[in-house]
Amino acid sequence: MLDENLSIEEVKKIRRERYNRTRSMPCPLLKEEVFFNKDGFYHATHDGRGKLRNKSDATMRLHLLPWIYRVIKKSRTHASPPRIIPISDPENKTGKEIVFYELSYKFKLAKNKTVSVILRKIGNGQLHYFSVRYTKTK
Repeated sequence: MLDENLSIEEVKKIRRERYNRTRSMPCPLLKEEVFFNKDGFYHATHDGRGKLRNKSDATMRLHLLPWIYRVIKKSRTHASPPRIIPISDPENKTGKEIVFYELSYKFKLAKNKTVSVILRKIGNGQLHYFSVRYTKTK
């Protein structure tokens, strides 16, 4: 666990070092390799439109980054059905279908909170880590 007195820039530097060491890992639930690229780390501090997240949201996501590997490895359930963004969607600027998968895993540590990891696949490209958060309760 990191010192709570560290600045967001210090936390970002520490988390980036670990994140950059991992190139890929298998995801048993999806039976596919998950890759780690710059987009996933960028999304921890920026929202989907590229704007900076507020400090508390960015800090929460940065602190959850070490848990993503365990969620990918141990998750046996989807937190929600896969979400497909068709090519025709005006928000889709890639020209390819985009699929988001949300995996979840409940940790006994962290007050029995469930952590969700979002994986993304653009067209026929590689499945890659995209985001992490606490699972939203319904």
